[in-house]
Amino acid sequence: MRPSTTAATYPIAGDARERPLLAVWLSLALSFVVPAVPLLPVVGYVVRVLTASERGDSLPPFLADGRTLLRQSVGGSILCLFFLGLPLAALLVTVYGVVTLDASAGDLPTGRILAGSTATLFIGLLGLYLLPIALTVYGQTGSLRQAFSIESFRSIGGHGAYFFGWTLGFVALTVTLGIGGSLLTFSRVGPLVGTFVFAYGFLVAAYLWGRAIARARRR
Repeated sequence: MRPSTTAATYPIAGDARERPLLAVWLSLALSFVVPAVPLLPVVGYVVRVLTASERGDSLPPFLADGRTLLRQSVGGSILCLFFLGLPLAALLVTVYGVVTLDASAGDLPTGRILAGSTATLFIGLLGLYLLPIALTVYGQTGSLRQAFSIESFRSIGGHGAYFFGWTLGFVALTVTLGIGGSLLTFSRVGPLVGTFVFAYGFLVAAYLWGRAIARARRR
């Protein structure tokens, strides 16, 4: 089976079949009712998917070993906040500064605004680039300290195989967010259909990133 076909069918092709996909979908859908809380187990499960796909395994069960899932959810959330939350906070500060500038007081510091926005965007992309590595190492070792290993970032993140696989996963994630976000605008069924697209796309992206890490390690 070709890699592209394997990635597309990964969320429904494992021994557990569609059950993990449905669990992720339900958690995402519930986040529209109870903000944030249902997303925690999704983060922990993504950690499991990354480690499973890195080993070449199919999707693991969603609720197996609930205590470990809870620990992985908390640890994975910390990593997500570090790698994505800090750049997002910097972007919000930049946007807030631009909005509150008094244009009538003189020329806007366009150069500094562009430089700050570009730097923030670059840091955000770098964080998203390194996050799958950190989550995978954390899932394999159970250590947040190991998740910040510079050696892992250098040896895996600096490899062309990981860059190529990460790019495929990033494209899949971007398409997912675009399609799912558009579907959310529909009344009634929009959130249900949109969150299903999100769930499917997240699992496909996690698979592509896990395989990219495996290829970088082998080479």
